[in-house]
Amino acid sequence: MAGPHYRLQTFGELRLVNSGGVAVACPERGALILAYLCVSGEKTASREKLAMLIWPEREKSVAFKNLRSTLWRMRHLAADLGPLITATEAEVTLGEIACDVDGFQALEHSEEAFRTGLRLWRDGFLASADVPPGRYADWVGEQRRLFTQLLRAALIGGEERFADRALLRTACMHFLELDPTDTAVRPILERMTGGGLVVGSGQPDRARLRQGAFAGEPAREASAPPVAPAPRVALLPPAAFGSDPMLHAVSVAVVEDITIGLCAQRSMSVVAPYTAERIRDAADKAAFLEKHGVTYALDCRMSDQGLFTQLIFLPSDAIVWAERFAISPVGLLQQRQEIAFHVARAVTEQVETGRAARIDYLAHPEAYYAYLAGLRNLSSVGLPEIRRARGDFRAALKHKPDFAPALSGMARTYAIEWILTARGDRELLSVAEHHAKGAIESNEDLPGAHREFGVVKLYQGDLDESLAALDLAENLSPHYADVLYSHADTLVHVSRPREALDKLGKALSLNPLAPDTYFWSAAGASYFLENYQDAIGYVQRMKDKSPGDRLLAASWAMLGDQKKARAYRMRALKSNPTFDVDKWLAVVPMKEQWQKDLYREGLKKAGF
Repeated sequence: MAGPHYRLQTFGELRLVNSGGVAVACPERGALILAYLCVSGEKTASREKLAMLIWPEREKSVAFKNLRSTLWRMRHLAADLGPLITATEAEVTLGEIACDVDGFQALEHSEEAFRTGLRLWRDGFLASADVPPGRYADWVGEQRRLFTQLLRAALIGGEERFADRALLRTACMHFLELDPTDTAVRPILERMTGGGLVVGSGQPDRARLRQGAFAGEPAREASAPPVAPAPRVALLPPAAFGSDPMLHAVSVAVVEDITIGLCAQRSMSVVAPYTAERIRDAADKAAFLEKHGVTYALDCRMSDQGLFTQLIFLPSDAIVWAERFAISPVGLLQQRQEIAFHVARAVTEQVETGRAARIDYLAHPEAYYAYLAGLRNLSSVGLPEIRRARGDFRAALKHKPDFAPALSGMARTYAIEWILTARGDRELLSVAEHHAKGAIESNEDLPGAHREFGVVKLYQGDLDESLAALDLAENLSPHYADVLYSHADTLVHVSRPREALDKLGKALSLNPLAPDTYFWSAAGASYFLENYQDAIGYVQRMKDKSPGDRLLAASWAMLGDQKKARAYRMRALKSNPTFDVDKWLAVVPMKEQWQKDLYREGLKKAGF
C-alpha cells in the first residue's frame, strides 16, 4: 500500500511537501491547522475549535469566514494527490499526511532515532511560524516542553546504550544551555569528557583539581539560590581561515573544549555550539545575540598570528578581556589544552567579577534597551542619526539618571554634532563635557566615559589632557576598538598621523565591521601624510560618505583633479552652506601649523 502523499515539516521552517519533495504552496494558517491535527493526535476537530484557535483575535463570524476561505484553498491546492483535509459543516478531518514529529518515536531505543530527535528539537517546534496568540500559543509551548522532556529522558537513559560520545556531549550542552543547574545531565557531560576541562563545577576543591579545574577558587554551595538568572555566554567559533584545515579544526575543537568546561558551571548558561555557529553566521550578529539573551560573547578569529579571542560584555558593548594564542602544527594537543584552560578561566573570572554590573542592567532593562537603540543610531555619523541617538540616550537617562553608558553616549552625540556643523559652537562642547564628567562620576572604571572626556578635551584644544584621558581609557580596556579609534583620532590632531594609522589598524583588526568614524579618521591621517589616494579610499569605505565630502574635495584638489574636487565641494556646501574655511580652521585643534596650512591648501584649491 502506498504511503502518504504529503509530509508536514513542523520543526524549524513550517512547510508542506509532496511525495516528490516539492513544496506545496499551503497558506500558513492552513499549515498551522495541519500541524495541530497531526501533532495533537486528534485527527478531527470541530470548525468552531479551529476557528477560535487560529484566529483568536477576530470576531467569531470573521474567524469562521477565514476558516472557510482557508479550507477552500487547501481543498483545491493539491487535489491531484488526494485531499489534505476533508470537511463537513461541523468538523475538519486530517488527510493522509506524514509529519516530522514521528521522529520523536522510540527515542530511547535507537541511537539513530535519538540523533534525529535531537536534530529536530534544536531546530525548534514551529520556530519560524507566526503562531496565533492565546490557546494555540499555549499548546505550542506545551508541545515544546513535552519534546524537551522526551529527549532529556532518552539522553539520561541512553548514556550506557549509545556509542556516539560526541552525540551525547552535544545533547548535554543543549540541555545545560536551558538549565545550568540540571544535576542529572551535568554528570553525564563530565563523564563524556573523560576527565577533560571542567571549570568550577561546584564540587569540593580537591575533586575539581583532579578534573582540571584551577586552584584557589572557593567552592560554591550547590543549594544556594541565585540572586538573578544565570548570565548567558556564547562562544562563537572561528570561521575557516587560510589553507591549513588542521589549524582551523584545532581552533574549533578548542572552542568546543571550552564550551564543555563552562557547561559544567552553575553560575552561567552556555549557548550550545549549534546555536553559536548560527549566531556567528548571522548577517546582524548583534541582533541575534540580543534575541538569544546573550550577556557575554567570546568572539574567536583565526589569522596568520594564531587564534584571537575577545570577550565582550554586551550590555555595555565593552571588551572585558582579549588574548592572542599561537597555533602551529607542532604541539597541537598541548596548545589546545593550554588555550582552553586560559580562556575558560578568563571567562569564568569575568562572569564572576561582572555579576554586580550585570545585576544593575537587569534592574533597569528599559534604560538598557533605550541605550542599545542609541548605539545602533551612533553607527552612522549623519546629523539625523546622531540626534536620534541622543533621543534614545535621553530616554535611557529618564529610567536611570546616573546610567554611565548613556551619559557617555550623550557626550558623544554633542561632540560629533560639533564636528558635523563645523561652526565652532562652544556650547555643544560644554554640554558634551558635562555629560562625560557625569559618566566618570557615575562609573570611573568605564573606558567609554574617559574616552568621551578625552574627545571633548581634544576639540576644546587641550591636547595634553585629551591624550591623558585616552591613555587612561586604553589602560582600562586595551582591546576596546572604539577607545583605540578615539586615541588615534587625537594623535592625528597632535601631528602624529603615522602613529594614528598604526593604532587605527589595530582598532580595525578588533572591529572589522567598523563604523564610518574609523575610516573618516584614517582618511584624515592619510591626508596629513600626503597620501591623498589613500585618504580617498578610506572615505569610499564609509557607508555614509557625506561627512567626508570636504576631505574628498581637498584630496582630489591636491591630486590635481579639479572636476572631482568641485563636485565634492558642491556636495559639502549643500549639506553645510555656511561653511567657512578660515573660521573652521580657527577653531579646529591642530598642534602643528603645518597641518592647518596643508588642509587650508587643499580646501582652497577645491574652491572653498
